[in-house]
Amino acid sequence: MTQRVNPQDLFSTRFHSRDFNTSRSEYISIRIRFLSIAFALLAPLWIPIDYFVMEGVVFTYIVLLRLGFSAAFLLLSRWGTNCNRLTASRIRILLFILIPGIFYLATHLLLDDIDAEHGVLLGYSFLPFLIMALLTIVPLTFLEGLFSTGAVLLFFVLTKALEGTLLTIPTLGSLWLLLLLGAIAMWVQMTQLHMLMRLYREATRDALTGLVNRRVLATKLEQEAAVSEDTSAPLSVLLFDLDLFKRVNDTYGHHAGDTVLQAFAQILQKHCGDNHLVGRYGGEEFLAILPGCDVEASR
Repeated sequence: MTQRVNPQDLFSTRFHSRDFNTSRSEYISIRIRFLSIAFALLAPLWIPIDYFVMEGVVFTYIVLLRLGFSAAFLLLSRWGTNCNRLTASRIRILLFILIPGIFYLATHLLLDDIDAEHGVLLGYSFLPFLIMALLTIVPLTFLEGLFSTGAVLLFFVLTKALEGTLLTIPTLGSLWLLLLLGAIAMWVQMTQLHMLMRLYREATRDALTGLVNRRVLATKLEQEAAVSEDTSAPLSVLLFDLDLFKRVNDTYGHHAGDTVLQAFAQILQKHCGDNHLVGRYGGEEFLAILPGCDVEASR
């Protein structure tokens, strides 16, 4: 059984497993952390350039904005709690957009009176394009990508509207380019998600039945056992073994045996529900982990 990725898996997280969401969240958090460190270190390096083209209070405000920009990304990189939670990873992405968005808006309003011929505005104009391009390194669903690219576009449009240059030819041209980059970013994000999901399923799913494999079962059982011990909540484990299965293979062939295993896997999934984990333990053995179930409920 080939582990296929369905279109709905790329559209939203509705059909994603909890274990995959945990793995993807860690994947996203690590990338956002490294990018945040890079921004925190590189942002102050532009201060010497500002020094030669700005004077007085404007330069002071720009330096303060840059230091605040760097400090905010440093804090984001140091945020290490709940890195395996999907909600936390989404907040990280939002902050990764929000910090440069506010910086972009504040600097453009501050530098509104500076002559563009100095070229100083060039260094403050490419930030939305840079953020849009960097968003391609995180695997996102269509809806997540739409929200993230929309947030970048919102800051760009808001800045230009406050400047009074929203309906000018240069701004419309930049907006068109930003929309194009956003579409490319979303395509790359979903491509990454597709690849990550396929690799994940190949590594964690039994190819024949589609259930999780023994490695995932062992990890999940260890986690649930720790939770049960800490909270005194009941935890049941059911181990199934199909009797005389070898006789099925010998009598009707391995194809028939595979059909039996697939049918039994579907029965287990149907009756155990989404809140419990069912997997193939090995051969004709299956295992179900039932957190919150006592002996009677598990029977």
